[in-house]
Amino acid sequence: MYDLAKLIEESSRAHADSVFLLFAEGNDEIRQVTFRQFGGAVRRWGRFLQEQGVKPGDRVGFITPKSPYQILAFYSCWWIGAIAVPICEGLGDMEMGFIIRDSEPRVMLSDESMRGQVAANCGDIPLFQFETLAGWEGEDVALARHENGSDDVAALIYTSGSTGMPKGVMLTHRNLQVNAKGAVDAYNVCPGERLISLLPYWHSYALVTEVIAIAMGGATTAIPKDKRDFRKNIANYKPTIMLVVPRIADALKAGIEKRIAESSPKVRSIFEKATYNASRIFTAGPRLDGGLLRMFTHHTFYDPLVFRKIRKNFGGKLRFFVSGGAPLDMDSQIFFKYIGIPMYQGYGLTESSPVISSDLPENHKVGSAGPLWSWLKPENGGDWTFKDEQGNLGQDLKGELLVKGACVMKGYWRHQDESAKTLKDGWLHTGDMGYVDADGFLFLDGRQGNMIVLFGGEKLHPEHVEEEVKQSPLVTECMVFGEKCKNVYVAVNVDAERTAGLSPDELKTRLKREVGERCKHLAAYQKPKDVIVLPEWSPEDGTLTVTLKIRRHRVWEVYGKELREFLAKNGEEVATRTDVAIASSKIMESLGRA
Repeated sequence: MYDLAKLIEESSRAHADSVFLLFAEGNDEIRQVTFRQFGGAVRRWGRFLQEQGVKPGDRVGFITPKSPYQILAFYSCWWIGAIAVPICEGLGDMEMGFIIRDSEPRVMLSDESMRGQVAANCGDIPLFQFETLAGWEGEDVALARHENGSDDVAALIYTSGSTGMPKGVMLTHRNLQVNAKGAVDAYNVCPGERLISLLPYWHSYALVTEVIAIAMGGATTAIPKDKRDFRKNIANYKPTIMLVVPRIADALKAGIEKRIAESSPKVRSIFEKATYNASRIFTAGPRLDGGLLRMFTHHTFYDPLVFRKIRKNFGGKLRFFVSGGAPLDMDSQIFFKYIGIPMYQGYGLTESSPVISSDLPENHKVGSAGPLWSWLKPENGGDWTFKDEQGNLGQDLKGELLVKGACVMKGYWRHQDESAKTLKDGWLHTGDMGYVDADGFLFLDGRQGNMIVLFGGEKLHPEHVEEEVKQSPLVTECMVFGEKCKNVYVAVNVDAERTAGLSPDELKTRLKREVGERCKHLAAYQKPKDVIVLPEWSPEDGTLTVTLKIRRHRVWEVYGKELREFLAKNGEEVATRTDVAIASSKIMESLGRA
């Protein structure tokens, strides 16, 4: 039986006096909450929710910037058998209002900073503020926990809606607990480990790892107050594990490189020699292969003189990063491997609760998404395969990844038709294209629906080319396009600081040179012929989702005129399926609003 309420009850007993949550409050004072204290707070909040009429199966919505109270809200819901509905605080009124109406929560929870917007969107649903409820201190409440079933829905996680209104993914107690156990086993989460929490809890990746796996392993979740607190106090939090998304990874790498660039010529020279020496030692996997002299020099000279000082800025105990949510630049993986804080790539989707694969400390390969997790093994009731363009299934093929097993969602909330499209014959169709190599590592090529077919019939996944383009320090975001064109092209956002002072012509010349250099190893048809600079994309104008993924159709909606003129100047017939995508997206959004 899988039951997340039982999990926190057992963890609160087994690790009673260990610190579960560590977070900044008030005037940056660091607060510690033990497992015993957390268990008491869960019962107090559970009683409060029951007093508001919340019954098993009811939904409880909560919206707030990242907060330890969100973790308390999850477990309080599960304690009384309710369904947790975490909602992104960065949504506009249309999407926020839609999710609230769609999930129909019995109660809404928020904090002072979000009270006005949430109140405007939740109608007659009772709204309470975290700050007004009994927190970490108070009289203990004797409240028996609800017996949740393994297949009862524990959470509705709304997808970011890259094409239309978000859909609520129904994740069960079994889904979440099995995936969390995978994280515990993969990363050796145990008492004494400390994960610094940066990702939002409405993201299933953070929910499973930072909320559930940490409790399961008896470890500690450290929650910075905000970005400023993270930058200022990361060394004081002394994390051993850090989950990131590629943008955070890129920012951390850029910060280190900036400090090195601003250092003396002597320091820069030593850093360059240290990284070169490391490049001769480290392989794509866990093995070292650089000769005894180079390894001796690394461990006795360069590592203590250069890399250990960088690690100290992270608290000195950080074992590794795990990146998910989008493809990770290999440059970042290689950079942090040299420094001595490996960055492992993970892969999954909300519908699989979420992790499907990830690199492991003892079994990793740079550029891959790691080995498939154990819940996909037949002995654990799981399976996986690929479906090629001819419809053939096989683990040795290249094609769309299909999975089945204990972590596959129950379905989409109130969208049985969409569930049927995604779940066919017991298989979850991920929509991600790739293959597994001879060593068992998953490699991904891109999204099935994003494939570009050129005028000559050549096919390519834009994500692969975009990863290369984004390795340029001038580029912050990019989108490769060229459906039915003779060539592919790339639209970019640029780093304002790095490109300051360049004229449009100078910038264009620099960008074309950078893109050419980054893509020179690609096939001829994969190399962008030209570059167009567009204003920065953002969640505010809808060109990015709240998880910072490109909404390709929305970029065309906002900048279609500029893109078509650009293609025309390059001699292309601008008749693409983009117009169809825009039209279908508008239809979906109108249905969502209805």
